[in-house]
Amino acid sequence: MYEKRFFIDVQGTLIDDIAKKPIKGACEFIKYLNNNNIPYVVITNNSKHKSEDFIEELKQKGFDIKNYIDPFYILKEVLKTKKIAAFGTDKFLEVLKQMGYQLDFKDFDSLIVSIRQDYTNEDYAKMIECAFKTDDLIAMHGTSTYSKEGKRYPGVGAIMSMIKFAVNKDYETVGKPSFEFYEKARKLIDLDFKNITVISDDMIGDLLGAKALKMKTNLVLSGKTKSKEEIVNTLDKKDLPDKIFNDMSEILASLKKGEI
Repeated sequence: MYEKRFFIDVQGTLIDDIAKKPIKGACEFIKYLNNNNIPYVVITNNSKHKSEDFIEELKQKGFDIKNYIDPFYILKEVLKTKKIAAFGTDKFLEVLKQMGYQLDFKDFDSLIVSIRQDYTNEDYAKMIECAFKTDDLIAMHGTSTYSKEGKRYPGVGAIMSMIKFAVNKDYETVGKPSFEFYEKARKLIDLDFKNITVISDDMIGDLLGAKALKMKTNLVLSGKTKSKEEIVNTLDKKDLPDKIFNDMSEILASLKKGEI
């Protein structure tokens, strides 16, 4: 069995956050893994599109993906109730409806929050009011920041941390970096966490959780993280990424040389 195994993020890692096109070396990296039978899973916090639609979109961009997972794969395992107060893009809310959930901000059992670029203070106020009315608070994922058109906005993890502080209630995370998400991804390739390297542009939202599970971590600077100084200077030594690369082309070159 090949020594290298990977979990690979999408936004900011395989696809750029502005033009939504493959980042340098990204398609070639996936092709190399396929040609050399190297186990991997593409792990994304996609919450805007149905899973099958997003996979098809990635294939149209040139990614021949063999294994894939996003939060929708395990949402029903976490979100047991049907009546929910939900916040996110119109596309996200539509997917929830297609999955059988009923959106109701007056009579609901659970609060679920996803990402949206144009959240306002009024939206945050509504989230807080909903959070006071239920003990079932759910984050679609735990991203630190959300990058859109070159700007960085609070990610779902940051928003839910605010709500937690406001109402003094904890929340459950569906996607990265939750154990349940990484565990389901791990089962797709049936390997131990210690043998897997995670590649992502989100040190706080993806890689710290991976480190806690003893996975190796590769941070790329092609997405929301603009320089290593933004991250390295904020972390304890034990939490530092194992390697830092500019983009997937550098990781591919390093892989071919046997350096990772």
